[in-house]
Amino acid sequence: MQIKFDDGTPIILEQMLLAKEKRVENQKHAMTCYKYPIISLSIVIPGPIKNSSGARYLFDEAIKALHLCFLQNDITIINEDHFHYITGSEAIIAIKCSAKTLKKYCIEVENNHPLGRLWDIDVIDIVTQNSLSRSQFENQPRQCLVCNEEAKICGRAKRHSIDEIFTAIKKKIENFRKNKTSL
Repeated sequence: MQIKFDDGTPIILEQMLLAKEKRVENQKHAMTCYKYPIISLSIVIPGPIKNSSGARYLFDEAIKALHLCFLQNDITIINEDHFHYITGSEAIIAIKCSAKTLKKYCIEVENNHPLGRLWDIDVIDIVTQNSLSRSQFENQPRQCLVCNEEAKICGRAKRHSIDEIFTAIKKKIENFRKNKTSL
């Protein structure tokens, strides 16, 4: 199967902003209903096309990685919802686990899985209703997909073209798939 990132519908900024509002609404709903910390998963995809076969592949692999983490650490899923919008795929997962422990596991997944850099796995504390930050756990900010600088700095400075970023993303996926089939 060929991974593509241009086989979706381009979106505009207003759609993305509305999607973020809807995500917050879905997060609040999950916290109200289930009374447990939640994971809010989205995919790191640059450019105007957020829902493509490539983005869906990354989402599915993120879900597999999270489920494996939960299984290995005996963590119970209370509820799991997936949303597939034109603005991208998202998951809201209520988890029976302390928010701090859950965030540590999610950071491990992001840091150690070959595709983890392409996932945004937020953990929201049920008590504070705030997302826990990587820096709270003495983790470095995430690195740029193209170079080794801090991602936020490269993003703000627009140091890399979208083509460069997608080349780096596709390389990560190719390496992952190659290593996965050689096991």
